[in-house]
Amino acid sequence: MEIFFGWIIFSFVAGIIGSGRKIGFWGAFLLSIFLSPLIGLIFALVSKSNEKEEYEKRMLETQKSQQEALNKILQEKQNNASTISITDELEKLAKLKNDNIISEEEYQKLKDKLLNS
Repeated sequence: MEIFFGWIIFSFVAGIIGSGRKIGFWGAFLLSIFLSPLIGLIFALVSKSNEKEEYEKRMLETQKSQQEALNKILQEKQNNASTISITDELEKLAKLKNDNIISEEEYQKLKDKLLNS
């Protein structure tokens, strides 16, 4: 009879320890009742705490938002760089045409090629 009460009490203790963790009170308690209070206690101690799990979720959300911000910044820089390079190329072509290095036809052909790409 003492063994039965000891089993129940230690199962209850394992359940209390498991209540602040992912396994929960009832999971640790029932595991302790059916298998052993020691096994229930081990599972309760190995299970992640609710605070740690919440911390990991917040950290993951923060990392995702930082990654999205970085991707947005990189995309804006790439868009600006391509716009600047096309503008620079058009200026170079205009200078070549003004210096009579290329003809008007070549200028128009190269300009259309730049603007369509």
